Amino acid sequence: MKFKTLCVAMLLAAGGIGVACATPTNLVSNGDFSQTTTNATAPWQFGTSNQNSFQSQQIVTGWTGNDGYNIWYNNASDAVNVEAHSTWGQGSSADTHKEMLWAVTANPNFTSFVGLDGEQTSGVQGSIGQTLDNLTVGATYKVNFWWGASQMKSRTGDTTEQLQVSFGNQTQSTAVESNPSESFSGWWQQSFTFVADSSSAFLNFLSVGTPAGYPPFVLLGGVSVTHVPEPSALGMFGGGLLGLGLLIVLARRRRLSEEA
Repeated sequence: MKFKTLCVAMLLAAGGIGVACATPTNLVSNGDFSQTTTNATAPWQFGTSNQNSFQSQQIVTGWTGNDGYNIWYNNASDAVNVEAHSTWGQGSSADTHKEMLWAVTANPNFTSFVGLDGEQTSGVQGSIGQTLDNLTVGATYKVNFWWGASQMKSRTGDTTEQLQVSFGNQTQSTAVESNPSESFSGWWQQSFTFVADSSSAFLNFLSVGTPAGYPPFVLLGGVSVTHVPEPSALGMFGGGLLGLGLLIVLARRRRLSEEA
């Protein structure tokens, strides 16, 4: 085999490996929460709640909020400085700054995020989800997201926060995080893997917190769901690497032989 032919083969092998290493497709729509149906530019409550004089809307494109207390935040700065459009009213004399959060910091991986109330006893426990279609039954999927523990400025006192993540009828939970009064935990990246038992599954994030009456708030952003390659595909990838290595060795030997 001529050296030029070997070089072509090496390029073809490298191209195949490049395809194998391509970034997996994110199956989640609007996983960074950047798109809204109202083109909102300020924090906004979303979901199905219809209380007082304000009706919540499903403003987060591609996602469905429940009847709990859920707020979309366009960025971290507004989360701590701008009152949200909310069922509960903005800046009333009895309870100022009720729609702002304590000390939230920006995440370099995304700008927008959502806040979900974790209070479990008064009907405001928040969740957000969307249906994933065209799944392969028996295949493994990785759910990746960022989350953090926060609190409303209208409340003080230590809280705990946790996220329950459901993929169809399967559920996994993050650790329970303790958050001191008037603080923000920072952002954590979390991954769970699920095996699809149906061609579609509802992906849902439910906020769980304590104590009652405070709102312990979970923040969520940067959501993705990707298919985990099967062992056979990984074996082919490994074989491609081995083949590329052999081609490089053969090409080198051929070149040295021709130069001798």
